[in-house]
Amino acid sequence: MSSAAALDWMKNSPIHGLTALVVGGGSGMGEASAKAFAANGGSVVVADLRADEAARVADEIVSRGGDAISTGLDVANAEDIAASVEKTLKRYGKLDALINTSALVKPAPLEDGSIDEWRRCFQVNVDGALLLARACLPHLRKSPCAAIVNVGSLAGEHGYARGGAYGPSKAALITLTRQMALEWAAYGVRVNVVNPGTIDTPMSRAAVRPEVLAERAKTIPMRRLGSPEEVANVIVFLASPAASYITGQAVNCDGGLSQSLFPQPMGFDPPRRPAEWTAAPSVPAPFTRRS
Repeated sequence: MSSAAALDWMKNSPIHGLTALVVGGGSGMGEASAKAFAANGGSVVVADLRADEAARVADEIVSRGGDAISTGLDVANAEDIAASVEKTLKRYGKLDALINTSALVKPAPLEDGSIDEWRRCFQVNVDGALLLARACLPHLRKSPCAAIVNVGSLAGEHGYARGGAYGPSKAALITLTRQMALEWAAYGVRVNVVNPGTIDTPMSRAAVRPEVLAERAKTIPMRRLGSPEEVANVIVFLASPAASYITGQAVNCDGGLSQSLFPQPMGFDPPRRPAEWTAAPSVPAPFTRRS
């Protein structure tokens, strides 16, 4: 990328004309990533285990003037993956980016959890990521600006009590991402992983009670949960040529949670805390979530 092209990338999207396969694109951060990629001029294949949700997202993108198709995809199924990649190539003739937001969560204490559920979690969160990347690699190598972005979790860097295989599998995904980056840099393929904190998604709402989420928000330095769109902005940036010299990185998008060892800053007793530490700031207007 020339320096002249880099200067105005936020005004003139470098994504224009690129094609991305967005896995897990039927909801949450995957949906937000698919919509953001398309809104910046890219073409999107929205893939999800729930084919109806993938179709809904693709239809919304098209209704807004974007370019998208959908496909059903189980990341633990090599045949599904091959079919989705083939569908991408048949429609667009190329593949420039793989965005993998798929995840499986099976909470359980380590001493009680089923070993079959443990293996299934690794099958989706780790094996699936490798199968996807390997299927896409021959086509990504032909792109002048190829990128893979995986979505990990802070649970892959820190303990997550009663999280079962989720944290360990995401830790494996982070290391797998770094190994992919090292091995595939010679092919011009960048590989990075985004680690969200607690994000207000359908999956988090289904897995965690509202009162628990409210308590979690109090421990985040920014005093609120993140939105899928805020994570999607990081994902789409890393998938774009604007991030042309970034590879092998684990980028946390967590409102500062990973930097906060205590629920409140050291030295601030509750009665003496300034007002800015007690009030939750509102989400920036462009990312306000609708109920």
